[in-house]
Amino acid sequence: MGADYIPVGELSAGFGEHILPATDCLVGKKTELRYQWGNKATITFISAEALKWETTDKARREEFVCPYRAIMPRDGIYFVDFIAPRGSGESVSIILEVTRGIATIVTGILPTPVELMIPLIVRAKGRMPLTSVQAVFEHAAIDGPFSDTTPRHERTGDLVGERIEWVYSSKDAYEHIYLSENTYCWHCIAGNEKGLADTDRCFFYKIAERLYLFVWMEKIIPTLGVVIEDLDAMRSYGKIFGYKGYDTDGRTTNFPVGSYGKLLNRTEYDLTRLRAYK
Repeated sequence: MGADYIPVGELSAGFGEHILPATDCLVGKKTELRYQWGNKATITFISAEALKWETTDKARREEFVCPYRAIMPRDGIYFVDFIAPRGSGESVSIILEVTRGIATIVTGILPTPVELMIPLIVRAKGRMPLTSVQAVFEHAAIDGPFSDTTPRHERTGDLVGERIEWVYSSKDAYEHIYLSENTYCWHCIAGNEKGLADTDRCFFYKIAERLYLFVWMEKIIPTLGVVIEDLDAMRSYGKIFGYKGYDTDGRTTNFPVGSYGKLLNRTEYDLTRLRAYK
């Protein structure tokens, strides 16, 4: 019998061994995000564990205080992550690059029970994403207006073709094969999911030289991963978000992850060879 797909709650036990320690550099600061579409949000970092979130979008206003976690993978670049209490099925991950005064906000949305039960063939027929997990990407300026000249973290294909081994703990290791700008393969080579592999939807954004935001959404077990991959340090830092168990009863888990990487190989295709087969 092969390995079983396990719920996200069971993954969290072994993935905290190589996480980056939380930073308190943001404590006491107030940051305003001006989104590209005109709405804005204000984050007040009350302590190292709690922030206040205020957002205004036309006639809609939202305000709450919640726990969060912040890390600093490079000087002037922060990864801030929290669960939005508007419903436990949403998480918010923010790349704050204070050196350039810009931010990328990733809102992850887990599926409802109805969405989760849509068969893959129905999704394919309706030209829907095969995964039921959603990720919304938004760009913002920090403490200033967003204009046509405001830089942003751009989509990239820099990692396409790379095969990297990521070691999350003394017993958990995966390899990633980055197939295209929207597709990657993961394969568990050690740990609870050993022997499992799949191909899932993903997104890559370039933050700085050899520093990337990598977001993936799994389709078998509804899972959202949001990590920063530093190819200079060969480290990754971020989080995994999903339902604790197989049922979607609202209980979620959102836990930090970190890993050490090793480049196994890089594949490049010489499409000019196709002419040889005419």
